[in-house]
Amino acid sequence: MARVIRPPAAPATPEGLARRRHRFYRRLLVLCLLVMLSLAFPQTLRLAGSVGYFLITLLTSVELGGFLAGSVARDWGDRLYLALGGANLVAQLYWLLTPEAWRLSGVPLLLITTLFIGWSLVRLVRTLGREPRATRPVVVGAVAGYLLLGLSGGLVLSVLETIQPGSFLANTADGQAAIVRSHAGVAAHSVLELDFARINYFAFVSLTTTGYGDITPALPPARMASVVLGIAGPLYIAVILGVLINRFKGSEGGTSGD
Repeated sequence: MARVIRPPAAPATPEGLARRRHRFYRRLLVLCLLVMLSLAFPQTLRLAGSVGYFLITLLTSVELGGFLAGSVARDWGDRLYLALGGANLVAQLYWLLTPEAWRLSGVPLLLITTLFIGWSLVRLVRTLGREPRATRPVVVGAVAGYLLLGLSGGLVLSVLETIQPGSFLANTADGQAAIVRSHAGVAAHSVLELDFARINYFAFVSLTTTGYGDITPALPPARMASVVLGIAGPLYIAVILGVLINRFKGSEGGTSGD
């Protein structure tokens, strides 16, 4: 039987790669907005939020792992990034399904998520830097990266709360109270049953350096994580503004993008 030899795949054109990048920006923004919407209604949509985190991790792993550049795992860095994304998915699933009493189940997710999101944002900024003009899809990608940073910060702070309960306290008229509780008002049997909406809210408050004062990081790891998040937000904005401003001149007289 004759062996069929398939011709090598044709390299992607610059126009095709640009369209794929723009689709990625839009999809990432939509997923981030959906997760934020689920956090606004945690009683009924918390499972949708968990699925959204999975989809965000999967999307960023695939697209930023070499595909947006027209290749699949071109070098060891791409392969390592894809492996880290896969490990992040496994760690998320393990953390969500383990009993709430298993505090150390979040340690792998804490470490892996921190590395993965930091690397993802670096790759996203580099991808935005390859754009010739500051078109609407590029701005969408920049906004999606900012929301990704906030949601990832919320995930990291939530994991800290399960590792060290009482890391974050709500300031009330009667003093301070724990902010992570079971949705049903009874003891939670798994991490998935806990309400982390307020911690995610605090993550965005820290990211934007707003500081309302209604939630306090009570333990040293939570305080340092909040400080890091407060530094990362303005730093991301400064870097993105530099990327976009350098491309506004290129956008003059050009098209507005697809």
